[in-house]
Formats: sequence, C-alpha cells, structure tokens
Amino acid sequence: MSVITKQQRAVAINPSRACAPMGAMLANFGIHGALTINHGSQGCATYPRHQMARHFREPIEVGTTSLTERTTVYGGKENLIAALKNIYERFHPTMITICSTCLSETIGDDMMAIVDDFRSAYPEMDVPILAVKTPSYVGTHITGFDSYLKQLLTEFPQRRARGETNGKVNIIPGWVNPGDIRELKSIAHEMGVDATILTDYSDTLDGGFYTPRPHFPPGGTTLDEVRDCSRALGTLAIQRYVGGEAAKVLQRRHNVPAHILPMPIGLYNTDMFVQTLTKVSGKPVSPALESERARLLDALVDTHMFTTGTRAAIYGDPDLVEGLTRLVAEMGIQPAYVLSPSDFEAWGKQMQAMTEELGVESEILLKADLHELHKRIKASPVDLIIGHSKGKFIADAEDIPLIRAGFPVEDRVGYQRRSVVGYKGAIALVDEITNALLARKGTSVISSTLLTLDVEGPTNIPLSGGGCGGGCGGQN
Repeated sequence: MSVITKQQRAVAINPSRACAPMGAMLANFGIHGALTINHGSQGCATYPRHQMARHFREPIEVGTTSLTERTTVYGGKENLIAALKNIYERFHPTMITICSTCLSETIGDDMMAIVDDFRSAYPEMDVPILAVKTPSYVGTHITGFDSYLKQLLTEFPQRRARGETNGKVNIIPGWVNPGDIRELKSIAHEMGVDATILTDYSDTLDGGFYTPRPHFPPGGTTLDEVRDCSRALGTLAIQRYVGGEAAKVLQRRHNVPAHILPMPIGLYNTDMFVQTLTKVSGKPVSPALESERARLLDALVDTHMFTTGTRAAIYGDPDLVEGLTRLVAEMGIQPAYVLSPSDFEAWGKQMQAMTEELGVESEILLKADLHELHKRIKASPVDLIIGHSKGKFIADAEDIPLIRAGFPVEDRVGYQRRSVVGYKGAIALVDEITNALLARKGTSVISSTLLTLDVEGPTNIPLSGGGCGGGCGGQN
C-alpha cells in the first residue's frame, strides 16, 4: 500500500514551487489585451518575469508599484494609483489585473478601496480592473493561478435567462503549456465543439515574430467571451487544483454544469476527457481521434517490454503529477516516489487510492522539496526522473535520465510548444520515456536485430547472436 509522507522540516532546500503572484500573471496572459500590475517591490515583479521568460522564451510585460521602505511604512496607495494611471495612458489595455504580494498584504493595503479612489480621481479612465489576493506565504504558484480564475469568473460572467445557452463548452486548462492548450483546442475542433478556453495563452506566450512589435500579442480569450461563458452548456476543468473551484463558481452562480476531471495525460484520463466532452456537447468522437487513440495503444504495446518493471520518481504540480503517475503505470513503470510541493491532504488521499487501484506502491510526498526526493533516490535508486528543470541536479548527481515536464523548463528550448495532454501528448511521452530507458541500459537497434548489454526482448530467445536461422546475414 502506498504511504503518505509530509515534510516536517521548515526550511526548503531546492524547492519545487514558485510564488503565488506568478500564477495570476500567467493566467492574465490568457486574456486578450490584458496587463498585470504587481503590487509590491520591484523584485516581486522581476523574479516572476525572469522565470517565465526563461520558460516561454517570450517577453513578459508586467507592471509594478515599486514599493520601498517609505511605502512599507505609510502604505502603497499613491504608488498603485500612479501605476494604474501610467499603464492606462501608455497601453490602453482591455483589462488591468492587480496582484498583491507578501509585502502589500502585510502592509494591509485594501486594493479595491484604492481602485475606487482611482476611479474617483480619473473617471475618464474607464477600464475593467481585477484585484487578486496572491500573497506568497499562502500556497504556491498554482494557488495564485486558481485565485485569479475564481476572481475572474466571479466578477465578469453576465447573468443569463433560465435555459439560455450559447452552444459552447467552457474548458479550463489550468497551469499548462501553450502546446497543451493548442492540443485541447484541436481535440474540440476535431469533434466540432465550439469551446471557450479560460484562459487561453497559447498564442500570447507562444506566438510569432511581428514587425513592428505590437503592445499586445494576438490571441487570448476576449472579455466578451468571458462575459458570455455563463451561457455555456457546461464547464470542463482538467485540473482539480487549478480551475476546479472556478468551475464550481460558474455552476453556483450561473447554473453551468461543472465537470472536474483529472489532467488528460495517458489513455484512461484522455478517454475520460473525450467522453465528458461528448456528453456535454452532444458531438460524437471523430474518426481522427479514434485513430490517435489506436496509435497510443500501439505505442504502449510496442514499448512495454522495455518499460515494465522499471522505477520512476515524479515531481511537480499535483494535477500534473497525478496524470503522469497514471501514464507511467499504464506503461508498466513503478512510480516509486511522487512529490508535490503543495499541501493538499485530499490530493495525497486521491493518489493513495489511485495507486491502490493501479496495483502499484508509491511514497507520496506532500509539501516536500527536491532535497527530500534526492535523499530517497540515493537510498533506493530509480531508473528515471520526471519533472521540471530543477531536478537536473539530482539527475546529474545520480546519473539518471530526466524527462522534462511541467514548469519551469529553463535548460532546454521548445518545451512550451510541446504537449503532454491528449493521445498525441501521451504518444510523445511514451516514446521519450522509452528512449531514455533504452539509452540508460545501453541498447541500440541494428537492422532487425536488437543488440543489448542487459535487456532481452519479449521472448526468452537470447538476442545476442543466433535465433534467426542464419537467414539474416549475421554470424551464427
């Protein structure tokens, strides 16, 4: 039976988390023409911009109120009003989002009261303003993303008449890569489903090169689409802990049915997503998706002899880790350690139930850092590690392959364009994981004969010479 371990050490060593404002900033990039003001010190904006730029390889435009020692004592009201005025006059955004920080929350600045003062002082600057409380001493980066979604879907969707629908389906991707959002949109398009993505940064953070460079990149969910999402047929949230509560907001306030699903990684979870999309929209599964599913099954069959019985360590955001754990179990890999930096006891129990259902045993680490993971890998090694770039120190020290997934991926390029969701994303992961294991075991394929140092094929026939009847041209 899987066991749940919660880190007791107060200090974090090589943490697997980022600050809460970063999550709200990322979500806001999914609204067309929106800008974020970080209500804190300059460093509170610089750090998230640095992290996001290294992952997405795009300019990250974020304003700051630049709080100093003086404003720490007397409050940041003047700075926030000045920032709102400057942002509006220079960029004319469709919406401004204000993210609080540890500093402004500790000061006790009432952001909505300051916004009211701004509107009284500058009534001509009529722009929607969203204020989100994101102190970093509460939760992690996914907490900020989730708080943003709840606030957005509380304030903007319009009331609808009973029974009135727009025929669309809301999809809340949560914290994913632009490539994942594109894959979700592709699945909906293949099925003929008109989807509203809440929020869609697939183009704003992975767009093209434009000359002259516009203030706002093309793409993103429009505010009109956000206002109209209250008339949808239903909402599919594909992450329980990033967007699940926002889906419940729409259900509670506007009677839009909420379907909170596991992240569609692997065969089982993607089947659940596609089946739910069919149920909500009334549209059948397309032949193209059926073909993709068949290819994933074929990939699992083709690779099982190389993956079965190996061990993996998985770390990252809770929903991503849950999806990856199910995928590796489908591949016959033992998820020896699964780690989340978040303190969700419900997630730990869900993971325990899932691993029991799958017939695998794992140590589930809650609110843990990568130092804890490294200690366990030293004591009982694994064959591969799956997670973001912060785990490269473990991979290098222990000579274990690292399959990069999640945020941030800073030491490689192009991962923001990749997808891990859907059948296509699972096929890519199956191939990458299997190839990493083959490389670690020193195998290579020559013609139709597998030459290996320590791996045999799916039969008991020795693979080093013979077995071909002499007809393959090799020596007997």
